Amino acid sequence: MGKQKYATAVKLLILCPYLILLYILQATVFTRLTLFGVKPMLLPVAVVGIAIFRGRVEGGVFGLFAGMFMDMSYNQPTIEFTLILTLTGILLGALSDTVLVRGFPSYLLCSAAQLLLCSACQILVITVTTSIPVSALLPIAIRQTLYSLILSLPFYYISRFLAHII
Repeated sequence: MGKQKYATAVKLLILCPYLILLYILQATVFTRLTLFGVKPMLLPVAVVGIAIFRGRVEGGVFGLFAGMFMDMSYNQPTIEFTLILTLTGILLGALSDTVLVRGFPSYLLCSAAQLLLCSACQILVITVTTSIPVSALLPIAIRQTLYSLILSLPFYYISRFLAHII
């Protein structure tokens, strides 16, 4: 293993406790903190932060495992979050290495887009598997996105801090 690959592997291992802590918080604490009938999604905004501040490799790997944790926590047989968060980590990481400014406005806009994408995929799965119309699910998706965005502020600072120490 080359020196660069070894350094990347060590950085990813350092991110493991952060990911596990987020998963535990999302699965235990934030499932009980319902606001306007919705629960927040923490892992998508964390993936955005890691991808923007750490790049495409770490963003993609972090997104892969965050997506697997989200798929497990939502008890779905699909791999929708695994695919979405992995691709988001790679894409945003590549954009942050080239054209995306690494700051709060970029982070907030990317987080909003990520949360809307996750909500749209949830709506698609629910609409296809049940008879619930999209019009009934849209207000829920918007509330969930806004609630999650409110909680995204600490993840910006945590992601930026982690990027500077590793």
